[in-house]
Amino acid sequence: MTVHLSRRYTFCASHRLHSPALTDAQNKEIYGKCNNPNGHGHNYEVELTLRGHVDPVTGRVVDLGKLDLLAEEQIMIPFRHRNLNEEVPAFRTEVPTTENLATEVVLRLRAAWPMMFSSEGPSLEKVRIWETERNICELGI
Repeated sequence: MTVHLSRRYTFCASHRLHSPALTDAQNKEIYGKCNNPNGHGHNYEVELTLRGHVDPVTGRVVDLGKLDLLAEEQIMIPFRHRNLNEEVPAFRTEVPTTENLATEVVLRLRAAWPMMFSSEGPSLEKVRIWETERNICELGI
C-alpha cells in the first residue's frame, strides 16, 4: 500500500518582487507594495510530501532524520535569513515569487534526493510553500 507523508519546515527570508525585464513603473503597477526597493520579509513554510511504502521493520515511510538533513542542506541553509534577491544566485536573474521559490526548492531536492534515498526509498510527491496565510504555491512532482 502506498502512503503519503508530509513534513513542514519554516524559515524567514526577505525579497523584493522586481523584474529587470519591466520598467520601474510596470514593476510598481504589477507588484505593488511588494516592489518596495528596501524589500520585505516573510515567515515561509515549506511542506514536503513524500510517497512510499511502509517499511515492515520500522513502520515508517521515511527516515525523518534523513529527510530533516536533506531539508536543512537544500532549503534551510540556502534560504534562511537571506535576502533572496541578493544572496541566492537563482534569484539574481529570476523574480523571487513564491512560484519561482517553489521551483528552486524542487530543483534542489531533485538533485540531492538520490544521494539521500535509494531508488526503492520514498519519492517526492509535491512541495507546498506558504508565503503568507493567503498566498500558497504547490508544485506536483
